[in-house]
Amino acid sequence: MINLTGIALNVQYPIVGIVTTTPVNLFMRSERIFVSAKINSSVFGYACCITNQDVVAIPRGSLVHSVLEMETLTDGDIILVTTGGRINVMYQSCNADHTVFITNRCNSRCIMCPQPPSNDPPDLQDINQKVLSLIKAESLQHIGITGGEPTVVLDQLCQTLAYLNSNFPNAFISLLTNGRRLSDFDLARQVVAAKNKKLLFCIPLYADNDVQHDAIVGVPGAFADTIQGIYNLYRLGRRMEVRVVVMRQNFTRLTAIAEFIYRNLPFVAHVALMGMEYTGEAEEHLDDLWIDPKEYTQQLYEAVWHLHRRGMNVSIYNIPLCLLKETLWQFSRDSISEWKKNYLEQCNSCTVKEKCGGVFDTSVVQSQNILPLFL
Repeated sequence: MINLTGIALNVQYPIVGIVTTTPVNLFMRSERIFVSAKINSSVFGYACCITNQDVVAIPRGSLVHSVLEMETLTDGDIILVTTGGRINVMYQSCNADHTVFITNRCNSRCIMCPQPPSNDPPDLQDINQKVLSLIKAESLQHIGITGGEPTVVLDQLCQTLAYLNSNFPNAFISLLTNGRRLSDFDLARQVVAAKNKKLLFCIPLYADNDVQHDAIVGVPGAFADTIQGIYNLYRLGRRMEVRVVVMRQNFTRLTAIAEFIYRNLPFVAHVALMGMEYTGEAEEHLDDLWIDPKEYTQQLYEAVWHLHRRGMNVSIYNIPLCLLKETLWQFSRDSISEWKKNYLEQCNSCTVKEKCGGVFDTSVVQSQNILPLFL
């Protein structure tokens, strides 16, 4: 998420609105946030105004001034302005994707979680709902629901899925969940009740056994819960993607994990083998987790082809092409969110940069083996 900061004047509560850089009709201003270097007393009626200039006082309305990099805000963006002058870009008009952070809470304590669990602000659901209400349905191709763990706020999750089904019927929806609460069949049935036809459950599996998986997740019994949750979703006829995040703890067993998935979960729609985002808890446990993708090139190759040869749909996420065997490029996907994605300086001369998914800009460490390719 793109964040800017400034100095707030008369911002009494969080404000959600659509960015406009040119004045609009008075009757359209209540849901618009005017972004301009020139803010004066004639500008009124907007939900809020934002400027990069220093403003001492304003006669009326809400304003955030002295905002650096204001030019990153473009017409049609939907932003959240907090009482402290923080500006969060909730939706970028140039993207066909949108992510709903439905909760910060979680029922697991994964050692590599990029967003450590915390309590939810009381207005989180209202903010999410407001943002969705301002997005034009035809502008979105994909909506991701994530957290935290979405199923710990079951009512909000079910309400959100029902809203998306009614208002964004053509959007592909991916729900990122650890699957543990879905081990309760009645609860799983509640989640799928909205009957979203384009809903994909994305569920992580970190090992082919309970000892390793539970150690990574930080909760005894998590492996059994997740597997049962997957089976329940299969009984309910839902599509699933199994995600395997590669780390030092599990890279030697990638082929064993692939075999476990093939033998026990052959019905899943997709399997993703993923490079790690080294931030949050992963940064705190960096010495234990870090492994350069170059170190597990062979294990990744064997796991991918093990699944592919058995007719399973498999992809590689979050690993740049220069760190993969060329025979794996066909499985590589541009998977990193636009606001997190970056290319290093040495990537500028790479002849396959346009085909590469880049790296996590949020990671505190990058592979020393990232080099330009000349093909």
